[in-house]
Amino acid sequence: MVNTKKITGLISSISDIEEQATASVRLTVPVRPDQEEVLTRIVRTISTNRSKNNRQQRITKASIIRAYIDAMSALVLDYEEIPDEKELARRLMEFLSR
Repeated sequence: MVNTKKITGLISSISDIEEQATASVRLTVPVRPDQEEVLTRIVRTISTNRSKNNRQQRITKASIIRAYIDAMSALVLDYEEIPDEKELARRLMEFLSR
């Protein structure tokens, strides 16, 4: 049965994210070597492109993954009938390219 309700994001506002600011669950996620390299480059880029005044919090690979999860959960994305990771990535890319 197809859900006919209007599809909404999984969180309603940035305040929903802020309420759970402290990470409390440890999750081990296997990633491909190229994905780990991308995370490393993002961390390095963020770190080198901010002033001393803007370094209150250390940005890590885990920080980036958490930020991506928060951002993705705010998207109004069709989560129906996603057969695999490739299709999920395709839908995300399609949504973000609008």
